Amino acid sequence: MKLRKRGEKIMNKKAKRIIALILSVGIIGTSLVGCGNNEESNGGEELKNTELKLKGEAVSSDKVVTTLVDVQPPPAFNGNPYDTAGVNWSIQPLMFDYLAEFSAFPETTFKESLLESYTLENKVLTMKLKSGLKWSDGSPLTATDVMTNYYVNVGKSAVWTYAEKIEQVDELTVQITYASESPLLLNIAFALPIMSPTSVYGKWADQYKVVAETQREYKEATNTYEYTVEGQEALTNINNDLLTFKPEPKEVICSGPYVIGNVTTAEILFEQNPEYREDVYIEQVRGLRPGSSEAFATSVLEQQYSLENGGLSIDMAAQVDKKYEETMRKVFIPELSQIGFAFNASKYPVSIPEVRKAISLATDRETLISIAEPGSFLSDTRNTGLIPSLIDNYTTDGFIDTLTDYKYNIEEAIKVLESIGWSKNKDGIWTNEKGEVVTIEIATINSWPSLMLTSEAMSAMLKEFGFDVDFKPMEGGTIWSYLSSEDAMIGSTFLGGAGTYAHPWEAFNNILTSARIGLPQLEKGEDRILTAPSTGKEYNITQMLRQLFQATEKEDIEKLTEEFMTLLNDLSLFMPVIEKSAPLRVYDTALSLPEGESGQLQSSFYYFGSMNQMLAKMIKANELYFTE
Repeated sequence: MKLRKRGEKIMNKKAKRIIALILSVGIIGTSLVGCGNNEESNGGEELKNTELKLKGEAVSSDKVVTTLVDVQPPPAFNGNPYDTAGVNWSIQPLMFDYLAEFSAFPETTFKESLLESYTLENKVLTMKLKSGLKWSDGSPLTATDVMTNYYVNVGKSAVWTYAEKIEQVDELTVQITYASESPLLLNIAFALPIMSPTSVYGKWADQYKVVAETQREYKEATNTYEYTVEGQEALTNINNDLLTFKPEPKEVICSGPYVIGNVTTAEILFEQNPEYREDVYIEQVRGLRPGSSEAFATSVLEQQYSLENGGLSIDMAAQVDKKYEETMRKVFIPELSQIGFAFNASKYPVSIPEVRKAISLATDRETLISIAEPGSFLSDTRNTGLIPSLIDNYTTDGFIDTLTDYKYNIEEAIKVLESIGWSKNKDGIWTNEKGEVVTIEIATINSWPSLMLTSEAMSAMLKEFGFDVDFKPMEGGTIWSYLSSEDAMIGSTFLGGAGTYAHPWEAFNNILTSARIGLPQLEKGEDRILTAPSTGKEYNITQMLRQLFQATEKEDIEKLTEEFMTLLNDLSLFMPVIEKSAPLRVYDTALSLPEGESGQLQSSFYYFGSMNQMLAKMIKANELYFTE
């Protein structure tokens, strides 16, 4: 896996011009004021404190590690990990352990956690648990609980699409028999945290088991399984019942290093799980909710965090670097994620491919990068949906240069719109072939700098280009459901990431199954067929995704990846802007972390994943601790 070399960008004349434009039309907030005079933070090279792993032994301490969490405040927050308002992805790694943990760097690695060992031979994955494992309530954690965990994820996890059967062999052993080969079989088996004790979730697991064993159909053409109509109806009913379960957060039974000790509207206090399989050095973890971007910035400047990777504007990041230049350490974490703009293909006028392409051509993405938060790299301007860090690994040499590049080109954008009969009226506003002014709506979350600031700037660019623009910043509680609705037109969002599998299948599946792209609903058993607008060639997306998942030969993976890229290049359903890495800022000078290179993009087992996935991996391995 190649990592992109981190290059720093200084605010150029073009960036200053567009920022001046944004300020002149009055649509940008005070968080960006003055940043035109600042260089982007250089990633930590100017910081004086560069040692990540500190000399000295771990010490017992009353100090608490304070991190960033992204959960809803009470009373919505609850202890159901299958409820989006419950114990969600942000805190699951602290509370629940994994069978094995994955990292794409420095090479694909699966490190046993709850497992003692595993083997994958002839499409059969055999997993043996460590002996003596316990849940936080003191009850044994056995293969029965692992089976319960897999059953509760029927309809939620890809494992049930590709597994012929999952069986318990004995008290410590579970076997998965797959229907086909794939380089991703371990990923889908190990992606689920173990968070479903049979004593709590067994009654739902029994219902899901019926669906898994009697209401899935094998598709010989694709070596996959699909749910019957009855199975889908049953899943809906079971899921709805499961979501009514809302235990108190402090009552959650955990398999990981921590349990919840206390919850307020501002924070969660995690206390050491006394039954955990390892003695860890960190006794307590405090998770702070960031609140608004202003509240988060204030918390950072007040040094409330031990370490964090929250989004900061360039201006604020520079202030933080300056304030803590003597003490702070900083590294950049590869996320294999990207931020860009999803076009709702069912919403006029972005339902027209030429309009999507013209908007891409009229957007200066290099300028957007220059005002995004540090750790942002320019993503693929050919709109293929695949992040540049994966393109080099999964395509043949020179292929990317054969595709249309939609980098900033005003003249070409004008030609594309004029080719479909659009023109400007006497006021300089673009009108369609009927002479009607058409409004371009751009919606974004108002509290994440990389999404908010780039959306504001893009809105200003398109307005300068002549579009009538409706810019819609929205609260975090409403933006994501809005972007998945039929009303949204263009949404700033994370899409096409590959942080779980580090494979093109994940990126293309993420884009082409996203409600934010607005493709028509399929009937039961119907394949998704898309037609390239320029060539008229039809692509069976459903079959291609399955083929890519199952492909094991390098040549087959490259061929399918290039077909997807060719189609998405022509459709331009998603306009990538940022390939994201996260700046991990470490404020506590007594906190020792795993070895790493300060100020650089990391290539390490420990420095990969979400904030608290990294933290949990470090803590469980006793690679994170306080020194004297």
